[in-house]
Amino acid sequence: MKDYVNGKVVIVTGGSSGFGLEAAAMLLERQAKVVISGRDQGRLDQAASRLARIAPKTLLAVRADATKTDDWKALITAAVKQFGQIDALVNNAGSGVKIAPIEEMDDRSIQEVLDINIAGAIKGCREVLPVMKKQGRGHIINVSSICATHAWPSWSVYTAAKAGLVGFTKCLHLEMVAWGGKATNFIPAAARTNFCAAANLDDAWQQGLPSAEDFARTLVHCIDVPDNTFIGDVRIWGVKQVVTPY
Repeated sequence: MKDYVNGKVVIVTGGSSGFGLEAAAMLLERQAKVVISGRDQGRLDQAASRLARIAPKTLLAVRADATKTDDWKALITAAVKQFGQIDALVNNAGSGVKIAPIEEMDDRSIQEVLDINIAGAIKGCREVLPVMKKQGRGHIINVSSICATHAWPSWSVYTAAKAGLVGFTKCLHLEMVAWGGKATNFIPAAARTNFCAAANLDDAWQQGLPSAEDFARTLVHCIDVPDNTFIGDVRIWGVKQVVTPY
């Protein structure tokens, strides 16, 4: 069976932890060339140290803040300089920032949630498309959240960002197919990552849910398809999460 991951150049934002780190490890194990980014240099260095044990010659780590256009430009330039092309971009960078009832969300928190969870991904797509379009091929996987299709109290702003990202990706795909590209929505439910800790949430309720590695397998599978096929929207749940997926 042909491996469609082998040899591809893949940028993974938010690659220093969670889905991004685990997906990067799997991609390297399957002989992809991987560029990880993150805005915290220390965490990025730790991730790169772990990943370099798998495939040091096909890994590049670039510090970049996914909300900043200049950082995107530098990340894409570094990837092309190192590996000559970009086959896939996984927009995984995201954060809950603050999960609270809407009347408790100040202007700064609202803007930060939107910047990190949708505006940054849109900027990344805009900046990488010229490279992909010149190649006549390219794949963008935008990591959303099951919040985009389900509702919980206190998650309204985060949900708005992730639901917007799903709609954006569908339109993006139609723009990309005109020249041979494609775009995918990866829509994960809750998993045991550092999301809750970063948003100052109790994570006791996540006991028994899948790990980041468990979900990352499906994220990698979105890339492992022929150029003339694509996975549009994929939702992945932990079987113990007490919400109907349909």
